[in-house]
Amino acid sequence: MPLSRLDNFLKNVRGNIIYVNPNDLDATDAVENQGNSLGRPFITIQRALIEAARFSYQQGLDNDRFGKTTVVLYPGEHVVDNRPGYIPDDSVTPIRYIERQGTTTLDFSPFSTTSDFNLTSTNNILYKLNSVFGGVIVPRGVSIVGLDVRKTKIRPLYVPNPLNDNIERSAIFRMTGGSYFSDFSIFDGDPNASVKASALLFDLTESQLKTWGCKYQELILGKPHADYFIDDKGINSDDFFGN
Repeated sequence: MPLSRLDNFLKNVRGNIIYVNPNDLDATDAVENQGNSLGRPFITIQRALIEAARFSYQQGLDNDRFGKTTVVLYPGEHVVDNRPGYIPDDSVTPIRYIERQGTTTLDFSPFSTTSDFNLTSTNNILYKLNSVFGGVIVPRGVSIVGLDVRKTKIRPLYVPNPLNDNIERSAIFRMTGGSYFSDFSIFDGDPNASVKASALLFDLTESQLKTWGCKYQELILGKPHADYFIDDKGINSDDFFGN
């Protein structure tokens, strides 16, 4: 089968299914990609959700296609930049954008071939479309479905400092109604990244252990990555609480 015909066979034209696979060699968040082909998935969930919103849009009032798109996540680690985004203010020309703390900015350009979709970039364009209160907006009626509940992992890049009362609550996703989540797991921030919440508590925990006089060999916050855990000093909870 010629490659062009094979690509058509793997593609759903109406955008009912959008694929996300950051481990695919041909994956791209480029503006010309629609993500509706198995042969060319998106890298990020956020780019897929933008495309889902685009597929649902129809000219006119109250006639958008509702409940038509499913975002399929392949096994692997999916990161989301869930920082607070912008609110557009079209009462002025040119349109300005309001940030959570009340400041305004013009730093938002239409998508183009030069748009920065790289989530490792602090100025990527994807987070700017988040809720101004934090969290990636899931368009109404869109489902996000993983292919393996244990191996399809989502990690936030933004984890507020729990020790700073001046930082308000945030979220990973903001659902807008009629959405459906299935078969993936949400984990804490990357243990090797600066946003890791437990890292912010490391000094506090270490200080408290010293105050209590607790001896330890190594202090690890968060769950280590492993399929099996073996502890020859562990005590069965039934035995511990039964005595």
